[in-house]
Amino acid sequence: ARVRTLLRRGPAQQTEIVRVADIELDLVRHKATRGGERLNLTPKEFSLLSLLTRRTGEVLSRTLIAEQVWDMNFDSNTNVVDVHVRRLRSKVDDPFSEKLIHTVRGVGYVLEQRPN
Repeated sequence: ARVRTLLRRGPAQQTEIVRVADIELDLVRHKATRGGERLNLTPKEFSLLSLLTRRTGEVLSRTLIAEQVWDMNFDSNTNVVDVHVRRLRSKVDDPFSEKLIHTVRGVGYVLEQRPN
């Protein structure tokens, strides 16, 4: 009877984990860690980090980030993307010696490991 009950519940929830360098992102549980330390991210910061990690090495424009994270058309007069990237950097990059979020002037942002 116990086995039948367990089988009725279905498979355990799958975890979808994305890893880039020492960042680990659990997309199902909305948990992020770097170097084994838990990162306390807001939902928007988590969405932004998720987008950057899923497209590692690809330069993402501010327009694309605004469309993907905020579901809005980008107004070039606003600095909402820049402000959120700065806040994300303060949690993901500043406490660590290796910086992973980089600005590509005039284009956007990229998350990647770069040799020192």
